[in-house]
Amino acid sequence: MAAPEEILAYPLEVYTAIVGTAFPLIDAAPAVAWKLLGVSGNLNYDDTGVVVSHAETVFDFTPAGSTMPSKRFRTAESLLTKLNLVDLSPAGYAMAMNNATVTTVPASTGVAGEAHFDMFRGDAVAEFAVLLRGPSPADNTMNMQYEIPKAFVSVNGDVTFNKGVVASLPIEIQMIRHSSADDPVCRIQTAAAL
Repeated sequence: MAAPEEILAYPLEVYTAIVGTAFPLIDAAPAVAWKLLGVSGNLNYDDTGVVVSHAETVFDFTPAGSTMPSKRFRTAESLLTKLNLVDLSPAGYAMAMNNATVTTVPASTGVAGEAHFDMFRGDAVAEFAVLLRGPSPADNTMNMQYEIPKAFVSVNGDVTFNKGVVASLPIEIQMIRHSSADDPVCRIQTAAAL
């Protein structure tokens, strides 16, 4: 490993797929079932990049006969990814709006062509498999990837349209877990296949 490969300063790329889609091998390109978030991937994310947040709630037990905790329990944890998507194309916007269906109306005599989608999200929140991919901290010519089998992808915040400011969709990707099969994995490539 050439030093300092472990220091990363690259934005990840985000892919979504139907829950249950096989994750790509660490050294393989994502299959066609994996849809890149943003028409141009990380070229459609603003300068805040892709943020991966690990949060937890921990309870300390301090027995009556001590002033220091003797046991610690994790009572909650989350894996949250955030980014600002500057791709406001119908497909990108609709996916973030609970995977809404885009209806395309072709241009015809007296009718302008257009695409539209329903912005009402309703009670059910769409689930996706999510892949986050970037350079490996072992060798920057290889890959690192977060594999999230089940997640909610949503727009949570303001889309501001203003002079001189790029409009963006504040995307949040929240991991969900129904069983151990849904556990996320961080996979780091350390060597090429033989």
